Order: sequence, then C-alpha cells, then structure tokens
Amino acid sequence: MKVVKCGRLIDGTGAPAIKDAVIVIEGSKIVDVGKESRIDVPEGPDVEEIDCTDKTVLPGLIDAHVHLALGAGRNYEEMFSHSDHHLLIAGVVNARSILDFGVTTVRDMGTRNRVAFELREASDMGLIQTPRLLLSGRAITMTGGHFHYCNAVADGYEGVRRMARFLLAEGADFIKIMASGGGTPNTDPRRASYSVEELRGACDAAHTVGKTVAAHCQATEAIINAVEAGVDFIEHCRFLEPSGHNFREDVARDIAKAGIVVSHAITVLPDPRLLEIGFENFRGLRRAGVEIIAATDDLFLDQIGRLPLELELMVRGGMTPMEAIQSATSRPAKAMGIEQITGTLEKGKEADLIAVNGDPLKDIRTLASPAMVMKGGEIIPPSPRRVARENVTNLIRKVREIIDERGLGR
Repeated sequence: MKVVKCGRLIDGTGAPAIKDAVIVIEGSKIVDVGKESRIDVPEGPDVEEIDCTDKTVLPGLIDAHVHLALGAGRNYEEMFSHSDHHLLIAGVVNARSILDFGVTTVRDMGTRNRVAFELREASDMGLIQTPRLLLSGRAITMTGGHFHYCNAVADGYEGVRRMARFLLAEGADFIKIMASGGGTPNTDPRRASYSVEELRGACDAAHTVGKTVAAHCQATEAIINAVEAGVDFIEHCRFLEPSGHNFREDVARDIAKAGIVVSHAITVLPDPRLLEIGFENFRGLRRAGVEIIAATDDLFLDQIGRLPLELELMVRGGMTPMEAIQSATSRPAKAMGIEQITGTLEKGKEADLIAVNGDPLKDIRTLASPAMVMKGGEIIPPSPRRVARENVTNLIRKVREIIDERGLGR
C-alpha cells in the first residue's frame, strides 16, 4: 500500500484544489483520496509514504492524438521507409519517453499493419513501460490517400464499412479515418477525401459495436462531411480551403450542435503562420461552444512529449488553467469512454498521477517538468534518454519565442 501526501491536490473534476491532501493506493487503484484530516490514513511497515507535501499532485495527463510507432525521419516517406520492426522499436522508445512528461494515457492515431497492437501486447506482458494505450491500429484512407502506407485503403461505403469491421476485429479501440488529405505526398489537405456516404460506412460499423470514429479533417469540406456523417471526434479541424485558411463560424456551430468533440493541436510545428492559424481556430471553436480536448499530433522520434506545451498554449488562447488541465484529464477520459478508469483522482480509479513543483493553477508552465509520474500505482523513474527531453525543452522555448514576438497569446 502507498500513501501520497500532497501539498496541493487537483483532482481533475474541476473542483477547487485541496490543500494538505492524501491519496491512498492499494495495488494499481486509489482506495481513498481527500483532505488528510478527513482520511483514515493507514500506517505500518507495509505502507510506503510518498512525500509530495511541497508539490501539487494531479491526474496523469491524456494526449488525445499521437503517433507513437512511426520510424525515424522528418516526413512520412522517410518514416514509412522503415520495416515494421523498426516502427515497433520507435514505438517502444517514444512510449517510454512520453511518460517523462506526465502523459499516462494516449490515443494513438495510427501506424502500419499490426505494429500498434504489438506495442500494446509488449506493454501488457510487462516487457516495456508505456502510457495507457487506446489504439486505432491503422487509419482508413482512400486509394492513394493520406497514410496509405499503413495498408488500410478502402473506397466506397461498403469498402469503408468492411475495412472498419476488419480493424475492430483486429483489436482497434476506435476507428480513425482520413476525411481529407494531409502531409502524405500527392494528397491535398485542402480537399475532402471521402464523401458523406463513405464516412457513414465507418460510423455504421463502429457505432454498431459501441465504438467511436475519429475523422482527420484539415479541409473545411471534410469537416462538413464528417459532421453530416455522424463522427464522434474531429481531428485537427484546420478549416483549410483551396484558397487558403478560412475559419467558418457556421461550421463550428454545427460541430457544437452535433456534440462532436474536437481534438485540436494549436501547433504541430513551430511555424509562425501555423501558430496564428492554430490560435484563430482554437478561439473560434471555443466561441462556438465546441468541446476541445488536448492533443499534440506528436510523431517525431526525440520530439515526443509536447502536451504540457499544448496546455500552455490553450491558456494563452483563453482557457483558464483549470479548464486546460481538464482538457487533458477528465474531459478526454469521458469522451473516450474511460472515465471509470482514469482522468480524475477518485476512489476506484487507477492511480495515474503526476506531481509538479509549484501551482499549475497560477502558472501552467509548471506542468512541463513533472517531479514524479505514476501510472497504475507504479512510480515511473526518469528515462535515461536526455536527448529527447532536451529536444522537447528546446522546442518549447522556440514556440514561446515565436508567440511572444508576434503577440499571439492573450
């Protein structure tokens, strides 16, 4: 049994922080949590006390959009030029690295063949340490479409429905479908890849068995199609058109009305124009009342683990620190259907938590350097891979400089 003594506890529900709190953990689960004066705190030689009395403790973070198992490289052709064995090794490295940044659950948005499932199998066997993994396996795409390298190509309503059923049988927790082009050569992120009917093929297959559908949508046309088709999540939501970027308030309101959750990364690359677009879309979606959950689209080897930066940008874009924390804890957990497992620090939940120096409700940047990470009751020691941490730290610094120079934050 473990007892975590907390100087300050943020439970992820949105409730005010609790000072002088304790979390009692047995095995992988929380058996009690709250103010120390109201808890019967166990004592004895079998109790391990973890002193976080000078720290803030909060739920482990959830990144709603990552690609753990892509190979080394700086574009899709380079990354997918490697074998499945290489992709799996990259996944092992990235999965371990991302834990250092307090990310204890991820929704992996696709790699090739069975690589993601093999990564999870190795984790379940205790061979490697990874976050809690929710997997699409591969992403469904049109012939020649974005991520066609992953080998889940399908066209037409029946073809898409059949592919979705195959992926679910293979072990997918949800379906990912490329509703527009993306970074793959010879695809166009400004145009839709699938018709409404084709997208419905994925939704019909998934919803029949209680699974969700996440649609990659860079193009406004793709967003409109995805809303009409009835998807559950829209990824990116960039509002790109053949003439360029054009945020559409009417489309954003339709997303909100449909109850679709947007997994939106303000930045994918530290590019000034992309940051401007990211902030504009983020603020517009919030104005429309869209539910936004935190995501990074992390995929590059040695640059994975940027979720704390994304939360900082969300605060700069208008969220309160508490809202930003919830966007990476309780809200994605509920949207993904795992709210009974993780996302908040409550009795019966898995003991996924992090401790940080300082108060993230006053300075969200404190989340960038967790002092302790715990997943399922097990403390995760810092990874020896300093290069990955240094690269992410340098990336965060560069993004902050761009934002400050251009006055993008509030």
